[in-house]
Amino acid sequence: MTDHEHADLSEVATSTLERLREAITSRKLGTPITRSALLAHGIRHQLDALEGALSGHSALACLSVLDVALAERRRARRPDAELVWTGPERSNATARDTAVVLRALFESARRQVILAGFSFEKGATVLEPLHRVMRERAIDARLFVHVEQLQHAADDPEAHAAERIAAFLHAAWPFGAPHPRVYYDRRALTPGPPWSSLHAKCVVVDAERAFVTSANFSLRAQEHNIEAGVLLHDPAFARHLARQWLGLVEAGLVAEAQ
Repeated sequence: MTDHEHADLSEVATSTLERLREAITSRKLGTPITRSALLAHGIRHQLDALEGALSGHSALACLSVLDVALAERRRARRPDAELVWTGPERSNATARDTAVVLRALFESARRQVILAGFSFEKGATVLEPLHRVMRERAIDARLFVHVEQLQHAADDPEAHAAERIAAFLHAAWPFGAPHPRVYYDRRALTPGPPWSSLHAKCVVVDAERAFVTSANFSLRAQEHNIEAGVLLHDPAFARHLARQWLGLVEAGLVAEAQ
């Protein structure tokens, strides 16, 4: 069995591979596999690929080929996305609750939490589980927060940002140490127009799980508004999203609050 034969099966539908495996196992389809036997069994697509990978092999060898191909499909299958919701819903709805998901994400962290948010009104209740986890473990927590852009030129624009970050920490992080690293968009230091906001709301945990939501990290958004989001247990996407935020730090496009 060659790498080329494996590649041939990549264009064959998973359902067809599963159907073939069942037919061989139940002896509804005999071996060696032939094109005429596949046609007789109702399989009419990708016959060259199937015949090339399976013809001339015993039933056991055919099953081995199919098992390898199906196992590769299962490993490559993207995880399902979970709907996350705040607000009223019908009694048999299956969406997960925003506040519950966020708390579970914080509590599951082992290495790093990246969080970006626009509003943190009464956010201490929302962020308390993150602080608790940071006390228990050496978590690298990085918060990207909105600082309102200057309306007019200022002699000391960094002082404007420092004042806003201090107000954020007073309201949303009254716990004291350990503190997260806090960043803001450097464009906030330059009067508009053009105007800009850090309006994203998302969390990445351990570069393995990602949560993207319409909900701010405020008590109102977590418990009372109508908000929708998606939770992805997808390391590839989570790493991509984490790199997107950390890339802003590396490029100097965001400033770290001191």
